[in-house]
Amino acid sequence: MYRKHAIDFKLKMIHEYLKGNLGYDKLSEKYKIDTKLLRTWINQFNQNGVQGMTVGMTRSTYSKSFKLDVLQYRIEHQLSYRETANAFNIPNPSLIAQWQSKYNQYGILGLETKPKGRSSKPMNQKQSKKKQDEKAPLNETEREELACLRVEKRQLEVAIALGKSYNP
Repeated sequence: MYRKHAIDFKLKMIHEYLKGNLGYDKLSEKYKIDTKLLRTWINQFNQNGVQGMTVGMTRSTYSKSFKLDVLQYRIEHQLSYRETANAFNIPNPSLIAQWQSKYNQYGILGLETKPKGRSSKPMNQKQSKKKQDEKAPLNETEREELACLRVEKRQLEVAIALGKSYNP
C-alpha cells in the first residue's frame, strides 16, 4: 500500500532516530512504516538536511552518458548503491540498481531514456489516409484478388458457423 507522508511526520521520525533512543526496526515498528523507507529518509536528511526531504522528489531524467559514468564510478570505487547515489546526489539508490540491471542485460542501449506513454498521432493522419484510399481506383488484378478474398471470407464464415474445418 502506498501512503504519502507529510514532511512534518518525516522530520519527527528522523529527529527521534537521531536522539538515539530507538533504532530503525523499533522506530519503524512503533509508527508502522517500512524500515527501508525510514533509512531512505534519514539518508536524505543526512546528505542534504531538510531540503533533501523535499528536493529531488520530482522525476528527473538522466542522460545515457551520465548513467554510464555513475555505473563506472560505482565499480571503480566498489561502492554500494546508496553510497553511489549520495556521491552523485541521486535521491533514490534503487534507480542505480535498475540502471545496472538494464546495462547487464542490454548493454549501453539499455541506458537510453525511453519516452513514457503512448506516442501521439496527428488527427489529420486518419483522414488523409481515407482520402488517399478513396481517390486511388483499383486496377483489374486488384479487383479480381478482392473478389476472390471476399468469396474465401464468406466460405470461412459459413464453415465456422457450421463448426467444420475449412479446406479450400
